[in-house]
Amino acid sequence: MNKFEELKRNRYIKKMHSNAIAMSTRQIDLREGCLKMEYFYDQIEYIQSLEGVDIDIFEEFSSKTSFFPLSKEREVYNQEYLSKLDARLSAITDQYYDRVVQKCEELINKLQYIKTII
Repeated sequence: MNKFEELKRNRYIKKMHSNAIAMSTRQIDLREGCLKMEYFYDQIEYIQSLEGVDIDIFEEFSSKTSFFPLSKEREVYNQEYLSKLDARLSAITDQYYDRVVQKCEELINKLQYIKTII
């Protein structure tokens, strides 16, 4: 890995760490946060594997909720239909919330070292 790749990889690890904090403190929607986690992880893995980190729960949650519109897409849907979707989405979110947040807290601790890297 050259210096440029190392800097780029560290930048994505920092973003992944920040995203985990935002998800665990509810500053970001859980679904959007999971999609970001998958993106950051893929970018990191493309450069060099991230040892000891798995994102299976994020991928599973994203897969279960991929049918539901994200915040920007919601504008084109009928409100009655959205209410029905929201009820179904809420049930899925409740089912996964604790495990997703637990994984976020694990990542916050594992990736804490990144704060010391410039």
